Amino acid sequence: MVNDENPLRTASALAQAGRTAEAIACLESALARTRPDKERPANASILARTAGLLCEEVGRLSQAALYYEEAVATAEGEPLLLLALADVRWRSGQADSARSCLARAESMAQSSADADAVKMVANLRARWANEDR
Repeated sequence: MVNDENPLRTASALAQAGRTAEAIACLESALARTRPDKERPANASILARTAGLLCEEVGRLSQAALYYEEAVATAEGEPLLLLALADVRWRSGQADSARSCLARAESMAQSSADADAVKMVANLRARWANEDR
């Protein structure tokens, strides 16, 4: 059921049908085809971000982190991707790495004057403070 023309649509349909593992596999297949390219297609970041979200949904945090790292590497200046990576790393017990990602996200959000992202950074930092790690 992998649709080479629109893997995102195919993965979405699979996920909505409760077939999350197949959705992740579909996205992985599409990403694998883009990895050898020096100049990756614009949708590579979206594919990786979506795979990360799906992995989070099923509790595969280490795999989610890998996809978020890939998304961060293929999309420049996206503080929300760093926030997602920071949160996954925090929940995986990687507090120092999470804090580093959060600081990068905050710097990016401030330099781009993204008030929503700055607020999300503050909210995540407050949540972490309540969890005492």
